[in-house]
Amino acid sequence: MAPFRKRGRNSRARRAWIVVGLVAFVLFDIALVYFALAGPAPTESAAKSHPLVEPLETQPPAVEPVETQPPVVEPVETVPPTRMLAALDGSTAWRAGTGPCPAAQASPELTTDSGATWSGSNASINTGASSILSINAINAKQASMVTLAAEGCAPQLVGTFVAGAEWADFPDRLSGNWYVDPADRATVHSPAGTFAAPCSLVIALAPRGDADGGVLCADGAFARTSNGGEAWGKVASLPGAVNLSATSDGYILAAADQKDCAGVQVLSTPEALDGAITPTGCRDAAFKPGEVALSSADGVVWLWAGNALSKSNDGGASWQ
Repeated sequence: MAPFRKRGRNSRARRAWIVVGLVAFVLFDIALVYFALAGPAPTESAAKSHPLVEPLETQPPAVEPVETQPPVVEPVETVPPTRMLAALDGSTAWRAGTGPCPAAQASPELTTDSGATWSGSNASINTGASSILSINAINAKQASMVTLAAEGCAPQLVGTFVAGAEWADFPDRLSGNWYVDPADRATVHSPAGTFAAPCSLVIALAPRGDADGGVLCADGAFARTSNGGEAWGKVASLPGAVNLSATSDGYILAAADQKDCAGVQVLSTPEALDGAITPTGCRDAAFKPGEVALSSADGVVWLWAGNALSKSNDGGASWQ
């Protein structure tokens, strides 16, 4: 009977462990299910906490092309010269300043030593001369000038036979001279008569005889005539041109604000009505508007610019 009782106790113990094991398994399985349901899957959590952002394709802002225009270059407007210069040769010349009539006086100066010294005179005495329009050097003692008369400011001709010691009025000789009346700068007077200029504002006039002459306009236009101004040849454009003079075979011009010339650019052109204008030299000089005068005689170019009086024997290539 004893062995029977021993098997009963072992059986009950085995059943008890089985029950404990089943309970532990069930509890472990429940725990796994709980944790699986309580916490979201890592991938899902990452997707929710860091949403996927699609990269935006950006384009640089459109830049509208800016249409640029070259700067507008205004034509250089020049003023009528306030200085006159008339050379007879390489050593003798007349010069003068001028101004508005009737306030200005006619006070020309003469040099016979290449400009080292100048002797002044008063041409207003006995003539009533005011503004000087032109000077004509005839010889070492004789010269004439077209001026405006202080009374009425009409053109007149005065002259000297004694190097400026005395001056007289010669009204009957005025018509045989070239001049431009400041009251009407669109008209040119020559020995051939009175004619329209090729522009509305002539600032300089250079006669070469009774029929041949050239004019310079305020906008740089330059034109020549061979019949006293009745007709004009081709008009050349030289913006910045400030004065004009005749030579033995054509004309010379002075210009400011020219490329590669900080002072006065000297240019030459033949007598031909359509002749080209060619730069011949540059004179470094400081000057104000109206303060440039030039003249040519016996192959010598005289230039009066600002405070400098210069001469050139080679058309302006070199100066002394």
